[in-house]
Amino acid sequence: MTTKKILMLLLALVMIFSLVACGPGKDDPQKTDPSAPAATGDSTEPDSAQTEAPKAKDNILKIGGSGYDGVFNPIMSSNVYDAYVCDLIFEALVQLDKEGNYIPMLATWEVSEDKKTYTFTLKDGIKFSDGTPLTAEDVAFTYRTIADPKYDGPRAYAVDGMVGYDEYHKGTSAEFAGIEVKDEKTIAFTFKEAVVSNIENFGYGILSKEYYAFGDNFDTFKELIGKPMGSGPMLLEDFAPKQHILLETNKEYWDTARVPKIDGVLISEVTEETILAALESGQIDHAQPQTNKDNLDKINEMPNVTAVPFLGNGYTFMCFETTTPPFDQKEVRQAMLYALNRKEFIKAEYKSEELASVGMAPLSPTSWAFPDEGLNPYDFDLNKANELLDKAGWEMKEDGFRYKDGEKLTVRWLVYTESTWTQTLSGLAADTWKQIGVDLIIDLMDFNTVAEKTMDADPAERPKNFDVYTMGFSLSVDPDLKGALFDADAGEKGGFNASGFRDEHVQELIAKGRTTFDQAERVKIYAELAKILNDEVATAIVAYRYELWAVNNRVKNLDVSTYLKWTAFIHDIELTD
Repeated sequence: MTTKKILMLLLALVMIFSLVACGPGKDDPQKTDPSAPAATGDSTEPDSAQTEAPKAKDNILKIGGSGYDGVFNPIMSSNVYDAYVCDLIFEALVQLDKEGNYIPMLATWEVSEDKKTYTFTLKDGIKFSDGTPLTAEDVAFTYRTIADPKYDGPRAYAVDGMVGYDEYHKGTSAEFAGIEVKDEKTIAFTFKEAVVSNIENFGYGILSKEYYAFGDNFDTFKELIGKPMGSGPMLLEDFAPKQHILLETNKEYWDTARVPKIDGVLISEVTEETILAALESGQIDHAQPQTNKDNLDKINEMPNVTAVPFLGNGYTFMCFETTTPPFDQKEVRQAMLYALNRKEFIKAEYKSEELASVGMAPLSPTSWAFPDEGLNPYDFDLNKANELLDKAGWEMKEDGFRYKDGEKLTVRWLVYTESTWTQTLSGLAADTWKQIGVDLIIDLMDFNTVAEKTMDADPAERPKNFDVYTMGFSLSVDPDLKGALFDADAGEKGGFNASGFRDEHVQELIAKGRTTFDQAERVKIYAELAKILNDEVATAIVAYRYELWAVNNRVKNLDVSTYLKWTAFIHDIELTD
């Protein structure tokens, strides 16, 4: 999957929980902060929607959280929370294991010698919850829908690299050449380019061609967003927006040996302010509080709850606008990082150096691609910062500010207010950057406005909109940096490279990294990339953060980790008295 997917989910998470969760592909590595970004499509409630939460039975897993939009369709949902529901109702061709390797879910697969064609063979006996068989035609329908000219969801990256996508999407061809149904159980997908991460595009739930058929009216498809029907182990029983989601176990689930042992899942809307109390009282069994030492300590004091912290597959970042002064000079960007005490930031925000660490490269320390050495941590050093600014020609004047060519060293930092970490970081900078002669202007605004002025702005408008902005980024399992913060090709409106940074050697390495299938060679490529980007700091990696989950001790066989969400354990979870 692509990096694009990842940021969307990241935004949802960073804002609500100040951390990022990943899923089985880029879909649930989806990109992505306080409230989830608006979902694409209409959210329709089931006819049975209630105004009061149904009473949870003892054998129902109770989840707490917020941010659900009610877009229960795997190719239309755009935040992590709706993706949880989709993961339980739908199933994909592939899934991740605990180590981050792709393994079969609905199908096994083979890859052609030229690495461009993936041929999947479905398992025997797969059925949708309405009893109809799931076939290769349903798989083809799912991916053709993403390529359809009328499709306006967030998953286009899953198919736009396939042969024939452009013709099919533009409506100049009725056939999608890159998708071939060979028989009832076999389907082949052919890509234009051999890319290691292509396998990630098959981590999305499969839709029933019969149930979701829309013909020429895509609104017909959207009308079913709140009435999902898949092949998964759960069924949607009830949804009341901003209140609860009730799922019940699909007793007719096709894999009879893996029918869930619990009766269902009740997801209740619980705010960050009340989430710990809800855990302690037993109102909810499982939740993801904001990651900080205070919350960790409080959970550890609860006799009925266990804390589960683990390193997330993502990071927080600060992006510099590099096409105009002052950040068109690398020395200035480096100086700002030396003058930002990120260790103090971690202590202030997370209250523990064990829950976050200083960031150095746009790769996660959980990844095999993360280099073991050669990265500059930019330890807090005001003397070094001043030396670099002097070298860059910014002269300190008697008024305590630096100037160059008659211009004051003024920096405008866009800070969204839905999360605390952005304000903690910029607050520290307000003190230390002033000491090196920077006139820092902090503009507080909501997250969507920050996005509109940066990633979603026309590249020509960005230089006057900001000098610095901060966000979070969630990564997919493969270290492929195509479409990410440093990819010059992602510098268009809506792309993630709002910095304007472009380096031809970096572009060559990004292309080489995604098309090299020898992992030992890829380790070398990404080590070189990491060192270059660590030196250029067009976008500085602020910190790598832990995710914090809490689980009631009555819940057995649930083991969330970097690459596996709680939904992956739904077949094995048991609840005790």
